[in-house]
Parts: sequence; structure tokens; C-alpha cells
Amino acid sequence: MSDSKAPLRLRGILRLSDRGPFLEIDEGPLWRLQTDEDLAVHQDRTVRIEAWQRGAGVLELLWIGPA
Repeated sequence: MSDSKAPLRLRGILRLSDRGPFLEIDEGPLWRLQTDEDLAVHQDRTVRIEAWQRGAGVLELLWIGPA
């Protein structure tokens, strides 16, 4: 059996700030997203993402799309 975990799949509102992109989840944590991708097209919209958790409150973005 492998110890590797599956990526997280989350839904929330993408926010952009001076510190970078964040995913705002209803009644949940605020996740900082690590990516080189320009996410302006998703700003202030509800999205679904797949990402690896890289720390407390930090996700490495693998995929993003409309929810």
C-alpha cells in the first residue's frame, strides 16, 4: 500500500491579493495557492480546484475550473 495521498479537491471563491491568490471556502479555512498560472480570469468567481497540500493553509495548484 502506498503512503501517498490523493490531491485535495475543493470548491470556493478565488480571491487575488498583493500576497497572491487565495481560495475562500464557505465556513472553512482560507487557502493560499501556489501557482505560476495567471488566475485573473477566475477572480471573485466560484471555482473547483485540485491541489497538493504543501503546508498549513498552503496548496500547490494542479488544476482550476469553474464550479
